[in-house]
Amino acid sequence: MPIASYADGRVRFNYGFSSSNNNPELGSKTVSSYHQGDGTTKSTGADKLDSQSFSSFSIHYVSDYGLDFLGGGEILLGMYQFDKSYKTIINTTSVWVVGATPMAASGEHLATRTASGTSRSLDVGYVYPIGDMSVGGGIALPILGSSGGSEVAWTAKGSMISAHTTPAQYAAGTTTVEKLDPEGKSFTCFFLNFGYSIGSYEVLGEYRSVSSSTAAPLDKTKGVGALLGESELTSDGETTTISLGVGYRF
Repeated sequence: MPIASYADGRVRFNYGFSSSNNNPELGSKTVSSYHQGDGTTKSTGADKLDSQSFSSFSIHYVSDYGLDFLGGGEILLGMYQFDKSYKTIINTTSVWVVGATPMAASGEHLATRTASGTSRSLDVGYVYPIGDMSVGGGIALPILGSSGGSEVAWTAKGSMISAHTTPAQYAAGTTTVEKLDPEGKSFTCFFLNFGYSIGSYEVLGEYRSVSSSTAAPLDKTKGVGALLGESELTSDGETTTISLGVGYRF
């Protein structure tokens, strides 16, 4: 296929089939409000990953828009969306004592933390045809909207230890769910794509890297904020994705 034939517009669809994500668990933490029985050594707990999932796709329109200054290349515009979720388990990793009263043994399950979110971005890039092939790349701008949420489902013991409930409520088996409202702090994304033309169709491959950071405000009088002694819970995400797709020239 000659280069000139790429001047027509093309629609492309890519779907992520392989991804690598960083571990979203918080890991080991020191709990300032409890000690290990000696009155000095602070108690410890851990937030460990149980499961996670990730999916993504992109839809692009590629054309030179009749712009001669592109030097034979084309502009890529489109949408990129990814959906991510994970679950972590929060357990004690030492004894938890307040004053002289034991509150929890090592290895007790306190809570389950879950998070999920969807992000949509505007892809802007440049594509250059080379014979039957094309190469290109660009960046994603997070301006098309996003949504997400996170919560901590405390057990009856965890609800009492985190100051959500009283000892009487613990005895009655009362549990609580702590809602967290994460807000995006930063987002960067770039992608590289490759295409091979077969008649009016293209076979596509794409590599994409996404880095993001969120922060959720915490209540230091109860829940996660009380145990960690922090007013904000931050989370950083790093994801690389390999996508395959198909394009159509019209």
